[in-house]
Amino acid sequence: MKKDVLLLCLILLPAVSWLVQPGYFTMHDDLQAMRQLQMDKCLKDGQIPCRWSQDLGFGFGYPLFNFYPPLPYLPGLIFIRLGLSYLDTVKAVGILGFGLTAFFMYLLGKQFWGRLGGVVSSAFYTYAPYHALDFFVRGAMNEFWAMAFYPAIFFTSYKLIETSSKKWIPLLSLSVAALMLSHNLMFMIFTPFFLLWIIFWWIRFKSFKSLFPLAVSSFWAAGLAAFFTLPVIFEQKFAHVETLVIGYFNYLSHFLDINQIFFRNYWGYGESIYGPGDTMSFSLGYLHWLVPLTVLLLLLFVKKIRKLWYLILLLLLFTLTSLFMSHSKTTPIWIAVSPLKFLQFPWRFLTLSVFFVSLISGAAGLLLSRKIIPYLLLLLLLLNANFFRPRLWHPDATDTQKFSGDSWRMQVTSGIFDYLPVWAPLPPPDPAGDDVNIITGRGIYSRLMKKTNRQRYQIFITTPTAVAELQTFYFPGWRIWVDGREVAIDPSRDKFLGKMQVDLTSGRHDLIARFTNTPVRTVGNALSLVSWIALLFVLLSNKYAPSLRDRSRLAQGV
Repeated sequence: MKKDVLLLCLILLPAVSWLVQPGYFTMHDDLQAMRQLQMDKCLKDGQIPCRWSQDLGFGFGYPLFNFYPPLPYLPGLIFIRLGLSYLDTVKAVGILGFGLTAFFMYLLGKQFWGRLGGVVSSAFYTYAPYHALDFFVRGAMNEFWAMAFYPAIFFTSYKLIETSSKKWIPLLSLSVAALMLSHNLMFMIFTPFFLLWIIFWWIRFKSFKSLFPLAVSSFWAAGLAAFFTLPVIFEQKFAHVETLVIGYFNYLSHFLDINQIFFRNYWGYGESIYGPGDTMSFSLGYLHWLVPLTVLLLLLFVKKIRKLWYLILLLLLFTLTSLFMSHSKTTPIWIAVSPLKFLQFPWRFLTLSVFFVSLISGAAGLLLSRKIIPYLLLLLLLLNANFFRPRLWHPDATDTQKFSGDSWRMQVTSGIFDYLPVWAPLPPPDPAGDDVNIITGRGIYSRLMKKTNRQRYQIFITTPTAVAELQTFYFPGWRIWVDGREVAIDPSRDKFLGKMQVDLTSGRHDLIARFTNTPVRTVGNALSLVSWIALLFVLLSNKYAPSLRDRSRLAQGV
């Protein structure tokens, strides 16, 4: 295992070589450092889990992480505590994502094709063109991380069904929850294939006693992710999610054709457009379909893989289905299954396609000799490693440059309509400016505190009555106290942006605004807290139980 892990690290080097040097790079979704900053501010303010991001929405704030999966940004908090800048943290999280992807795919491939086959599957999955596209072109960190957990889920579920051992229950639960917290839409399209995978092995092994552990794993995974999934389900009605599926983001404009998938030898950093003229690549990869095709052709002639014909055919069926879902011929399915529209881009099914073909490719470890495999991997690197580089590299980029001037303005306004509270019919045309505006009457204020989840001001009103308006969007969970007494918030009073307004009388007032949990969030947080405590207890018990028993026996003189 140690030698294989070392080999995987060596194979990974070309994929991450750009990420270990000073500087930063451009990408489509150039908000990774900003999201990491907002997550870090939440941690410093004690807003756990993070939901409200005060700098976004042009400074009016909005509930980004109430709807946007948080997992890739959580390990980033560790890197920041270790002293890395926010820009370097994004790169470190990328390196970690590449490492997890390679390792989990190795475990899965090794299970069916042996150690050599595991290395081949891992290399093919890592160096799939779409994998490079996700990180270096699109900057789709969440989708990139989601790909790491496909093989983890397949592996842990297979081991659970094969052995019916309870030790795999928490590992499967953790893997599924990790996918849910990385990218909920990837979890949606992965689930049908995962269910078929479970049913296939459940019937194959006739492992009826594994049904209960599988059910426990599913409920446990739901509990681990409940703090995020419950608000996504029940509170999306309070945000402008309709903007996620209109205009450029309508799936009808982003289907692929056969030439783009199999034959178009093109790499670009442009965009996806209607028709086959996209200026970025959606290629499956030449080796990624030639090697599985060779495996399929040799299935009837080579005894080593003939005994696994059922697995190869299952993965082939999965591959064809996922590729078919990226083609316009499936439009009736997209219309019938309404939630699919939130996927936005049918070519996102390529995450599944490259997973399946990479797993099939590992069968080459059984077909080819140890002397030939290195040449296959070398050919893979020669064909695909050059994709793993950014279009533009800025060697002198710093956090200060990233979070100032026009760059800051672009980041706090980019995607401003995503998850904008429904009480704001349109995005704000100008930045928030002052913390509090006295919109009727006269008065002055001083800021005592402004954090992501708590604001406090001392306001002095010089007229008989006045209306103070906090320059913060309203969203369920915001509550206001004036002089220790809670006041009602009616966001419809501000018909333009849905900001929070408070009626005040003459004199000095202490105003506190807090972002609190709604009942849905409270339930989700409680379920997750219990689930995570149980997970840690079980994992630690499994790790230390044998040594504790040994010590007990020694103490008793056994």
